[in-house]
Amino acid sequence: MQPNLDLLRAVAVLFVLVSHTITVVTGKMTLDLHRWGQLGVVLFFVHTALVLMQSLERQQLTGSTMFKRFYVQRIFRIYPLAIVFITSIFILGSKQWTPFAMFSNLTLTQNLFYVGYASGVLWSLPLEVQMYICLPILYIFFRNRPVSWLLVLWVLSVPVAYAVPFISGRINMLEFVPCFLGGVIAWRMQGHEKLPGWAWPPLLAVCCIAFFYLADPWNNDYGRWVVCLVVGLIIPQVRQLKQASLNAFSKTVAKYSYGIYLFHYPLLEFAFETLADRPYAVQWGVFLISVTGIPFVAYHLIEHPMIKLGHAWTERKGTAKVVAPAA
Repeated sequence: MQPNLDLLRAVAVLFVLVSHTITVVTGKMTLDLHRWGQLGVVLFFVHTALVLMQSLERQQLTGSTMFKRFYVQRIFRIYPLAIVFITSIFILGSKQWTPFAMFSNLTLTQNLFYVGYASGVLWSLPLEVQMYICLPILYIFFRNRPVSWLLVLWVLSVPVAYAVPFISGRINMLEFVPCFLGGVIAWRMQGHEKLPGWAWPPLLAVCCIAFFYLADPWNNDYGRWVVCLVVGLIIPQVRQLKQASLNAFSKTVAKYSYGIYLFHYPLLEFAFETLADRPYAVQWGVFLISVTGIPFVAYHLIEHPMIKLGHAWTERKGTAKVVAPAA
């Protein structure tokens, strides 16, 4: 049970949802709305990196066994629902896609081949998938080394991230390495909670507000990197939240967040553009019912069963052998 991380994930997906909802409903993309969406995505990156590093630590595996288990479980976690979503876009959408474009979207390699995204929300998934390759390596290298080494890596990653847009879009994952490293730093610093749990929401709020005043207003690279680092430094300092109602809300939103993230934008377009001639109440009703119902169904019919299947598959293949904990 990690209520603080549930809140972080819930806030991240709600930022994206609110940003896109206001944009579609009003027909205007403002600077602030753009920032909310960007902030939501990079908070996802911090959360993902931290949770996966914790998962590697709990499993206490070594060698090829660790890599196999990690990658198989990530494939079963990220791809099944994404494939269902992307296939739905191909079938129901009006745009004609080439076989290669379909393949690139289904494999989440669009950035590597300069292929258009079936849906705009997909831009972050290839970055996550490509970062998955690096996380076990970071775990092995830094699990028994000082946190200062990770901070040095973060500093070194910033000029690389800054240079990436001037080199190639194919390696744009490197532009977000400082964001992912915020989660890795949080993992390495965990176990030293000193602040009360109630401090977590206001501290997170301060970080989010600070994001709006940092660096370039549109690309906002500096803002993304700094805020992710600060959030990563704060997480291990705070005890877990004990507010039952807030924790229950955060846990529910976090549970269905992947489906909400994937499906919300096409549902917005359907409710407020395809049904533009219908009464406003009908449009909102269709959107609210679908944006809650579809992620719920997707989680229980696809996402959760596939996660369980991934775990069962690694167990059956004998990749779950536990080794002695590292010193």
